[in-house]
Amino acid sequence: MPSVVTHTAVRSADVAVIGGGIIGRSVASSAARRGMSVIVVEPGAGTFGTSSANAGHLVPSHVVPFASPGMVRAGLHSLLVRDGAFAVAPRAAVGLVPWLWRFARCSTAANVQRGVPVLRHLLHTTVQEVRRLATAGATLDHRDGGILQVCSTAAGLQALRREADEWGHWGVRTEVLDSAALHAAEPLLTMAAIGAVRLVDDACFDPGLLLAAVTEEGHRHGVVSYDARAARIEPRGDRSARVHTSMGVLDVTRVVVAAGVWTPTLCRPLGARLPIASARGNSVTLPDAPKPNSPMLLHEQRLALSPLTQGLRVTGGYRLTRHEDRAVSSLRSHEIVRRAGQVLDLPVGTQPSNEWTGLRPATPDGLPIVGALPNAPCVLVASGHGMLGSSSGPGTGEVVAALLAGDELPFDPTVVAPGRFARKGSGR
Repeated sequence: MPSVVTHTAVRSADVAVIGGGIIGRSVASSAARRGMSVIVVEPGAGTFGTSSANAGHLVPSHVVPFASPGMVRAGLHSLLVRDGAFAVAPRAAVGLVPWLWRFARCSTAANVQRGVPVLRHLLHTTVQEVRRLATAGATLDHRDGGILQVCSTAAGLQALRREADEWGHWGVRTEVLDSAALHAAEPLLTMAAIGAVRLVDDACFDPGLLLAAVTEEGHRHGVVSYDARAARIEPRGDRSARVHTSMGVLDVTRVVVAAGVWTPTLCRPLGARLPIASARGNSVTLPDAPKPNSPMLLHEQRLALSPLTQGLRVTGGYRLTRHEDRAVSSLRSHEIVRRAGQVLDLPVGTQPSNEWTGLRPATPDGLPIVGALPNAPCVLVASGHGMLGSSSGPGTGEVVAALLAGDELPFDPTVVAPGRFARKGSGR
């Protein structure tokens, strides 16, 4: 059974991990498997992350950062046509101006060049970790065979083919399917689907099952979970810290803040201003809907489809908003089902079910924040993964565990270090 502490206590450990989502649990498991004593601090019902009900796409193909050439134009187009791919909540717009300005400045070829090696390592390491867990007997609802990017317009298919050519430069394997090949492979698609590009090495899994498997593995290696809320981090020199929680005080050697969109709040008193915005996503899981043979990305509809044992999951949306914007929108859920029905042959009258919304921690350069805080070296950050949280969570766990152990990383760690946002004149 999981080791969960529910009473007031003072405890000590090598590492305290703040955050019990896929990033925090992966860090805890990886560190514990290296022999470190680990405590995870996470309120049992107080979070609103994205680790359990996202698309569950395993995407080693997604090595290009979200902030890349063309994304500013694409974002503006999305705002104008209101297609749900990119949106800014009106009440949050003023506060997001500095983030959006940084995003525009970071959407460059240079940012892609810097970011690809990091994302490649995180994503490919996650693939290896998922396969390791599955081989060890974990139930993940894992499905190999690639992900289909399905187009319903000639312009969209042409654009996707151009992108596939560009991805090829980064080692991403793709396969173009014409209409006949696509419908032979996926008979549930309507005639609106005219072609696709298969991301050959991609896969899907149930993210809730992955979170459970990583959590259990951590507990088997001695991870202790505190059902508590972290209030404050108190560095005690460069080599130890105290974590003040709603349940008591933890004396630890290192702290890892993996608290998603709430990470900046905990790090600000330590002199770190981390530009993490809340990017809200939505999903529905339809238990009785027919399921395609492969997971899909519907290009024009801006939706992800995942055929899971529990049902067909349909996910979409990237709405920059406030932390408080957590209400499930019935209108948005119905819109997701309607758009999916444009391409997939859903039964007439299909209604949303298992509606969910969550907040992704998004950085303006589209790269995660992983590394020690400049003013508090005993505190590390592991956050800002945007839409790649579950897809890069176990990989991030391995990277952070390596940092905790003092190991050398196979990429330039300054690219994702928290201090990169403090560089004057960098636009980052």
